[in-house]
Amino acid sequence: MAKNTGIKFENEVYETVKKLVESNDFLISNPNVKIYKKKPYYSKDRDSNIICDVTVEKYMGNPDEEKELVPAIIVVIECKDYSASNPIPVDDVEEFHAKLQQIGADNTKGIMITRNASFQQGALNYAKSKRIALARILPDNQVEYLMHMMVNPFSNLLDLKRVQDIVGALTEKEFISYKGENFFSLTGDRTFESMITNLLNTSDI
Repeated sequence: MAKNTGIKFENEVYETVKKLVESNDFLISNPNVKIYKKKPYYSKDRDSNIICDVTVEKYMGNPDEEKELVPAIIVVIECKDYSASNPIPVDDVEEFHAKLQQIGADNTKGIMITRNASFQQGALNYAKSKRIALARILPDNQVEYLMHMMVNPFSNLLDLKRVQDIVGALTEKEFISYKGENFFSLTGDRTFESMITNLLNTSDI
């Protein structure tokens, strides 16, 4: 039997994510979004490139017209096409987190995505602590998020539409709030005062 190289699953993930972005059902959506397979990102720690399975980049302008632009947000998707009998261990999530840190801790968000394999409890715990999303491709090619990368660490999970609005407000030059909101933050707070209050209330200081 031919060895599973994972390439077929990577292609499936790429096509699924591409459709979700085009239909505005992904975490980040158009305009100014680029989707890549096997794009290299330079790591100063390694002094070499890290090759990512699938990446989605969001820009604050049109990167085709403004060549000097760098992504405001990079969503890095790691594909794991393991068999159902081999749950994904915590070591895999730790290694993925190390890659994200080397690519760019400040603007890089991670999703580890699977089809057959489940995640070990330790992998779930570690992903939650590092705000890494775990996801699964369901049989009808819908992506089911087990844990959202952009969750508010100080409150409950945010729904996808709310997260899309937040990312859009923070990354799109001409963003207009359809609900008349005038404050957006990655924590999900709707006012500056509530964000500061939550930060102070959860501080370890």
